[in-house]
Parts: sequence; structure tokens; C-alpha cells
Amino acid sequence: MGLIHIRRILISFSALAVLALMNGSAIGAPPQEAAPLPFVSPIFGDSMVLQRGKPNAIWGWSQPGDSVRVEIGENSATATAAPDGKWLARIQPPAPGGPYTVKIAGKQQTVELKDVLVGDVWICSGQSNMQFGLGQARGGAEEIKNANYSQIRYYVVGERVSYRPVDVPRGSWRLVTVAAMGGRGGGISATAYFFGKKLWLCSRICG
Repeated sequence: MGLIHIRRILISFSALAVLALMNGSAIGAPPQEAAPLPFVSPIFGDSMVLQRGKPNAIWGWSQPGDSVRVEIGENSATATAAPDGKWLARIQPPAPGGPYTVKIAGKQQTVELKDVLVGDVWICSGQSNMQFGLGQARGGAEEIKNANYSQIRYYVVGERVSYRPVDVPRGSWRLVTVAAMGGRGGGISATAYFFGKKLWLCSRICG
């Protein structure tokens, strides 16, 4: 029984070491200062797509009480930063198409997001099947060589180990073009690519 007990203690210490490594810091190290929260969440950026036909939520962080104005086309919306600094505005997008420029202005800073389209936004989520890159798929290399669908855009959320919800994602919007795709496997999920391409081709045929 004593030997079993010792092994359990050793296993517990090993697990603790792994958790410390995953957290990226040694046990007992002083906590690192959190990075300042961005004025506009990076989920919004140049070349993004807004969902047509319904108000879109756009958010970020500023000084508490700051008044933030969001404009796209002839439409605008305002929001006030809460005590924790977060602001959220819901804005009705203009007609499908584009490109548009989204202007976001607070008292101390202004951001302009360019080449923004209005259309349909889909969330593609899964495990290894969704992570399977286009370049690894049958015929994927040829698809990458001939990809020229600048109206199809995608955002890949960067992987991150976390024990709580993360407010600020890692990633950026990209176009499905030969020049912009790049990266391992074309930088896009094969499932998401073929799904998006089929929808885009259907919209061209069906109107």
C-alpha cells in the first residue's frame, strides 16, 4: 500500500508540472501583467464580412464612460463603455455587397476597417476533421493554385490553451485568393473552403 501511495504522489507532481508548462510559466514565478485590451476586438478587421439582414454587434474596450460611434455606409450606432471598459454597439448593415468602410470613433481614438463586405457569415467548428487543411485534401493543391474568390473571406481563430473564456482572439481576416491564402494547407479548413465555395457558386447561379 505504501508503494502505491508514493506512486500516486509522483503522478500528482508530474501532472502539476505539465500544467505549469502549459500555462507558460514556472510555479512560483511572479504573475505577468495582462496586455491592454484593444479599442476594437481583433475579430473585426479589414476585409471582414458582416451578416446581412440583421443588426451586427461590434465591440471593444475603452475608458469607462467613453462614447463610441460606429458608422458604415449611411448607418450608424453608438455605445457607452461600461465600468469595465467594454463597449458594444449594434448596427444595421447596408445592402449586401460592398466594399464598405467601417469607422469606429471614441473620444481618444479612431479606427477604420476597409474592404468590408456585407453577406452571409458561417461559423465552421469541429475537431481534427475541421482542422484538416485544404492542401491535404484530394485535389487541394490544385484548388489553392486556382483559388480566385475574393468575395469569400475567412477568419481562423488561433489555438490557445486557457482555463477560462478568452476575451481577445488571435487571428485576422483573409481572402480566398492565390496570393492571400498561403500557409500550411492553404491556411484554411478544407471543409470550410468547399462549403464556402459551393455556397458562392450557388449564389452566382441561383441569384
